[in-house]
Amino acid sequence: MDRHRAQTNLALPDHEAHPRAVVADRRAMPLMATEEMLAAKAWLENVAVPPRADPALLAIHGWLSPDGTLYSCGWEQHNELTAALGYRHESLIEADGYCKLSALRWLVEPRYCQNGLSEQQWATIERWYESNRFPEEHFLRLCASV
Repeated sequence: MDRHRAQTNLALPDHEAHPRAVVADRRAMPLMATEEMLAAKAWLENVAVPPRADPALLAIHGWLSPDGTLYSCGWEQHNELTAALGYRHESLIEADGYCKLSALRWLVEPRYCQNGLSEQQWATIERWYESNRFPEEHFLRLCASV
């Protein structure tokens, strides 16, 4: 998948004319955790200090650093991971360029990622989609939403 490559055969909603259409379409096709993700939950959901990276990209929830390193946590454990990464609040980690992954959804909208994503973050997100065999269309819609 290459978010820079022209995708002429995929009809995407016009997010300029209908800004909420892209978000609504993305929500209409939720992702489901893979068997590998579910099997890895036991070690991925334990927040260690210092936090362990998720090089296998099996996270369901977590934070993606500006350098493209993915850190995993459990459901509603973003605050614990935020603290383990050295931040007092989620707004501070977001301001430093981290991207939140929550329930298999990347929060890339400007309200969460004020400065946008780095190339390393986009590359990790793309590898996350590919390695978990998620639909390319879902990734393209994510790219179109920013």
